[in-house]
Amino acid sequence: MLLKEEFLNYQRKKENLEFLARQQQIKESLYLYLLQKREETAISLAVTEPISKIVDAAFSSDYPVSPRRNIVFLIAIMIGMFVPFSVIYIKHLFDNKIKSRQDFEGKISAPFLGDIPQSESHDESINTNSKSSSAEAIRIIRTNLEFLANKIPENLCKTIFVTSTVPKEGKTFVAVNLASTIALSGKKVLLVGLDIRNPKIDRYLQLPAQGLTNFLSKSNENINDYIVKVDDFDSFFILPSGVVAPNPVDLLMNGKIEKMFDDLKKEYDYIIVDTAPVSLVTDTLLVAQYADIFIYVIRANFIDKRQIKMIDDLHRQKRLPNMSVLLNDTRWRKPYAYGYGGYGYGYGYGYGYGAEQEVEKKPWYKWFSK
Repeated sequence: MLLKEEFLNYQRKKENLEFLARQQQIKESLYLYLLQKREETAISLAVTEPISKIVDAAFSSDYPVSPRRNIVFLIAIMIGMFVPFSVIYIKHLFDNKIKSRQDFEGKISAPFLGDIPQSESHDESINTNSKSSSAEAIRIIRTNLEFLANKIPENLCKTIFVTSTVPKEGKTFVAVNLASTIALSGKKVLLVGLDIRNPKIDRYLQLPAQGLTNFLSKSNENINDYIVKVDDFDSFFILPSGVVAPNPVDLLMNGKIEKMFDDLKKEYDYIIVDTAPVSLVTDTLLVAQYADIFIYVIRANFIDKRQIKMIDDLHRQKRLPNMSVLLNDTRWRKPYAYGYGGYGYGYGYGYGYGAEQEVEKKPWYKWFSK
């Protein structure tokens, strides 16, 4: 048994030696093959001429070739100028609203009466203590009206109609405050609510429900029964619009309007009439013949510039006699915002009330802010 085990061990060792010998021969032949190929490649490279050679040694600049700083800065400046100017141009290209007098100057032949700056309160009513920019603007407009009415004899009543293109332009605001301003000067003033479709005077003053429409719809009525005196005023009276009538055109054409104005002109110095918008209904054109002066209210940032032609046609065709244009709800920057200080209302509206107040100081970058 011992001899048999030794024999088997001998056989295993012999087989292992034979296996290692075979692996050595394989690797040796592979190594010799690769060594032969390397030598052949070296020989082939040695006998081949190079296709290029170095003429001059390379050199580099102290500044990068790309990107070039000057070009980058130039492009950045051009883009920085182009983008904001493009935005401003596109904004003005699509902006079709009337913003200032320059938008319709030269396009409307009617005289320009003045403008009223944006009021803090849309229901403001001017009294003796009013010192706002709107109050000062109304006073200037009252003065300008005297030049328009210089052809009317001094002892005759002046009838002033106030209208607009569409509702919400501030014609009632202008009519109420213009009437109260004239009344404060000692004149006897009557404010007539002739916008009988959509009356708005009751938003500013406490008025009874009955008024003009009740007078026109009934016979044998006294117009003085519907006229009310405004509190805190000595010579300010109002004829309310009355109830909203289903047939406003028929009421305005029944012949009582002419007699009513003839009677009222004998009792008052000024008659201010708040009429309906001219582009929506024909009410204003039906009664336009009774007006001495027409104030056409245009609200800034509200009316389309395409409406300018219609307004000019009304004046050229004399459908609204002695017509003048008033710009309402303009946005004015206060002078102290530019560093001038002390003028109170903004350029063009007086300078007394703000002179004694402490001037607000602003840094330069806020000069152009509201």
